[in-house]
Amino acid sequence: MKTIVSFSGGRTSAYMAKILKEKTENLLFVFANTGKERQETLDFIRLCELNWEIEVIWLEYDLTDNQSTFKIVSYETASRNGEPFEKMIRKYGLPNITRPHCSRELKEGTIRRYLRSIGLNKGSYKTALGIRVDEAHRINWAKAKNDFLFYPLATDFPTTKEFIRKWWSLNNFNLQLKDYEGNCDFCWKKSLRKLLTLAIENPKIIDWWADMETKYGDGEFTFFRGEKGAIDILDFAKNNKFEKAKDEFQLNQSTPLLFDYELDAGSNCSCGVF
Repeated sequence: MKTIVSFSGGRTSAYMAKILKEKTENLLFVFANTGKERQETLDFIRLCELNWEIEVIWLEYDLTDNQSTFKIVSYETASRNGEPFEKMIRKYGLPNITRPHCSRELKEGTIRRYLRSIGLNKGSYKTALGIRVDEAHRINWAKAKNDFLFYPLATDFPTTKEFIRKWWSLNNFNLQLKDYEGNCDFCWKKSLRKLLTLAIENPKIIDWWADMETKYGDGEFTFFRGEKGAIDILDFAKNNKFEKAKDEFQLNQSTPLLFDYELDAGSNCSCGVF
């Protein structure tokens, strides 16, 4: 059975790809680009390809006659201005906590459509996902069995977050992103603290998300929790004091300020740097 290696562009999925290349055969590496991945993520995947001599199939969501499809791209031709993401929004609307369809369509659905196009249907392959043993609580084992998913870093090669960061710190190249930055530049699943930190550090990052809300939100729908829009996040960041998110590997967690603990509430997503 062929093994599909789902390469998110984070450190954990990259390490998983390397381990599987060394330990197993009959692999197919795939990466689904949303157009909102940070440039550092694209650079990192390319470095993995070159340094480890692996071929990654670069995919993107596409829309033809209002039907969801896919296209094959490359490091050089991959979208960098949110084009696949906007196509998905055009069909399904803005994703948010009540309508979390971005990962489903931009990642999972896009990969499945590609696999069907090369004759791989459900049951003819299994998919390796980068969830570590220290986050195994995220795994739905019944779904994993039904969908032929497996988690080598939680089972066959138990790996922790601390090990991953240490391993990459000793490697000859690394992902040039802090923990809180994530592969998706302003993912709505991030905690409020992370979003506020990103908004302060790079206010221009807000522009695309605010534009999508204006074009497709109909004055009602927004990306973020609590019916907050991208501009609301930026305004809050500018006008309120808060403790900024930190890179956990570089800095020990300091005692948080007496501030709303809900700033740190986030959702699981496949776009994290781990």
